[in-house]
Amino acid sequence: MPAAADDYRWIDEEPFGELIEGYCATLVRGMTPQDFLRAMRAEADGDLRGYAELSNRTWACWDEFEDDRLLIGATAVLGDGGDWVLGLEINGYLGIQRRLVEPVSRGTRLISHFRNVNAVGDFNRWEDGELRTEFEPLFPTQRGGAAPDELVPLMAEVGFDLDEHREQVDFDPTACAFALAERLTGVRLTADFLSDATFSTGLVARGAY
Repeated sequence: MPAAADDYRWIDEEPFGELIEGYCATLVRGMTPQDFLRAMRAEADGDLRGYAELSNRTWACWDEFEDDRLLIGATAVLGDGGDWVLGLEINGYLGIQRRLVEPVSRGTRLISHFRNVNAVGDFNRWEDGELRTEFEPLFPTQRGGAAPDELVPLMAEVGFDLDEHREQVDFDPTACAFALAERLTGVRLTADFLSDATFSTGLVARGAY
């Protein structure tokens, strides 16, 4: 079945509930985790096994560096057209930094989505160095990019409410963002996958972005 928001309700469950308070997920086609980290200007910080270790290391880095250096984990995933890489940040935002991701997207497709503790979010679709579509998942009717309306049918299918006159939020913008990313990449993320994945990690200094 094609991905929809209901496929990502597990994000609300422990230990992943912290992602609702802040995360950034980046998917890039045809790149290894090591190449991705280098392209993101990250200094290698070793390999970690599973989401729990990534979470623990993330908060240790926040205690040590605050936001002067941000941790990003990268792991290989399969999707449309073959190999992809997932870059995952807990309480991070590197994947939406144009200075970083525009060059990474050249010659390929890059999808990133983000949310912070204030429920401010962003969804980006890059194609060969061009930002094709950008919007805030909580406000999906306000879109930008070179092709702002190109994803509208898919957005509706995964569960985004595209009624410009709605008076309340009756959809889960984060689950919808994960589902839309799957539709655009063929990469399905699950709780089991993140729990067991090996993440190559790196630290990105503030001056890099």
